[in-house]
Amino acid sequence: MNNIGIAINPSKDKDDKILKRVVNKFKNKFNLNDISVFNSFDIGEQNLEDIDLLVVLGGDGTLLGIARSLNETFHGPILGINIGNLGFLSSVEISNIDFALNKLYEGKYNVVDRMMLNCIVEDENTKEEVTALNDIVLARGTLSRMVKFTIFVDGKIYTTFKGDGLIVATPTGSTAYSFSAGGPFISPELELITITPICPHTKSMQTIVLSGKSMVEIFADHDEEKIYLTVDGQKSIRITQETSVKISKNNKNFKLLLFDDYDYFKVLRSKILNNSKECDGDKL
Repeated sequence: MNNIGIAINPSKDKDDKILKRVVNKFKNKFNLNDISVFNSFDIGEQNLEDIDLLVVLGGDGTLLGIARSLNETFHGPILGINIGNLGFLSSVEISNIDFALNKLYEGKYNVVDRMMLNCIVEDENTKEEVTALNDIVLARGTLSRMVKFTIFVDGKIYTTFKGDGLIVATPTGSTAYSFSAGGPFISPELELITITPICPHTKSMQTIVLSGKSMVEIFADHDEEKIYLTVDGQKSIRITQETSVKISKNNKNFKLLLFDDYDYFKVLRSKILNNSKECDGDKL
């Protein structure tokens, strides 16, 4: 990899100590004279056509923001180095940077595709299109009453239910809000869409797992109460009574670089299930 770019979340490294350390280590390991450095907040405005690998320094939120913001000039993979909190999506912790560089130098890694969602939010006056790596959430405002949701799948009505909201998630997002709401874990290499209700008023509304080829359309009947659509927990859009929300698989996948000894289930146990160290070794 001749051209390496590094995207940093400045709020995680206000004095640039981590950035300088990582830049120097990459330069020394790969004998590079220069490395392009980007601010993660404006990555979508940058021309990344010549970048072979984009290293992201931050946490899960940084990776989610970059996944949505990357423009068509970038075609390479992402290497996430966690300098945040959870770091479930990251390939490696900052404490293991030397290990990661050795693996990268030796070519001991795989590039995997993670499915993303495309969402069209449209009413009689406006139309907005957004993408998501984790999930699209429709939920009532803090003081609002329950909302009546009507869900169509591939043009056919699936169900109508009342509740606080619903979560449409990718396999990557199945370990996030969807899991907290009772949804299942979905292996990240699959291309599936899950719909999970948030506090449904009836138990007849359960999580459904759909083909990644499905088109989901949602209408929220809320009597002018405040309803919001949230993208990856970061971007919010106000929903009106006439709003149609159409969700489908995005044509572009998120390319993630993972090392050859990456163990999804180990990460799931240690980062999400919070098992003890005794359950995290060779005994399993």
